[in-house]
Amino acid sequence: MKIIKVGLVGAGYIGMVHLEMLRRIPDVEVVAVADSNPDLARRAAEKMGIPRVYGDADALLSDPEVEIVHDCAPNHVHFDINRKAILAGKGVLSEKPLSLNAGESGELVRLAAKQDTLTAIDFCYRYYPVVQEAAARVRRGDLGEVRAFVGHFLQDWLFYDTDYSWRLDPAFAGRANVVADLGSHWCDLVQFVTGQKIVEVMSELHTCVPVRKKPKDGPLSFSARRDAESEDVRIELDDYAALFLRLENGARGNFTTCQVCAGRKVDLELQVFGSKESYAWSHVHPNALWIGHRDRGNEVFYESSALQTKETARYAALPTGHPMGYHDAVYNLFRDFYEAASAKREGRPYAAAFPDFRTGHEEMRIIDAAVESSRDGRWVRV
Repeated sequence: MKIIKVGLVGAGYIGMVHLEMLRRIPDVEVVAVADSNPDLARRAAEKMGIPRVYGDADALLSDPEVEIVHDCAPNHVHFDINRKAILAGKGVLSEKPLSLNAGESGELVRLAAKQDTLTAIDFCYRYYPVVQEAAARVRRGDLGEVRAFVGHFLQDWLFYDTDYSWRLDPAFAGRANVVADLGSHWCDLVQFVTGQKIVEVMSELHTCVPVRKKPKDGPLSFSARRDAESEDVRIELDDYAALFLRLENGARGNFTTCQVCAGRKVDLELQVFGSKESYAWSHVHPNALWIGHRDRGNEVFYESSALQTKETARYAALPTGHPMGYHDAVYNLFRDFYEAASAKREGRPYAAAFPDFRTGHEEMRIIDAAVESSRDGRWVRV
């Protein structure tokens, strides 16, 4: 099989996750990496054996050997990179969000359809094996009608006022921080598992730490710079959000997300209540699916390639009892995407069940609705 040549833009934390997982995909070779920080790009290339290093995205997008682009740059340049990649005839796998607003993400969806571009977005949490299993059971009818749902996504990496990130700056992050950063992942989860779209939102976005100390030598992600020279800056964006949500079938639910919860690292949880049974999944115990009953004992189902439904067993790649993790979830998404990319290039039929730019656009519409709802204090249609 012919090797698929890949270029990656953005060699920070999530970019390195992409590079590590790409090494596991057969018949894929990363041939170029780009970052506006030349040291980051050079270190990534040296560590991963990548032959070409570029100082900006445009140079990488002009490389004729690059067939697929992974966009791992900060939020404010996603739209420009994704748009140029599509116009350059390259497939695109982007980090979320696709853009800073739904108008731009809608343009990307239309452009990708016009150019027949294969796209994906890294909503990786749906790719834990038992999350896939929960969704398959819902489709099979085991859950019954979706009646209600609840959940949260809590972290503590912005707990101190010395914690600062570009995600807190509207010029880089857009109109929302936590509801876009963590909320988009959770909203993708609830839509994927239930098979229902979120159609209406009532939200409150709040800033728990209104003044932070911004390092004068540039913002960092996931870092407290207590030893750095800093300046006090007012924070306009949310580090807390609470949402009431309605699904298209009328089911109600609520969701809370916050980045100042001391001790909560990646505390992501979803509970879905149906007319036949209930499901609960927690990222703290990611290989377990809780199944609730009224008339008999509850169950805990553990990921298993031997016991999962036929369509989800492939995601439980290890022998039963060996838990898979975050990197494996990213790998599962990438594997689906590159299987489709190979089939598309060879003219074979393929299934594109992974989250694509249309999925990313749906999440941008939810984020925009949440921002509008919080501003106006009312329910907003998505």
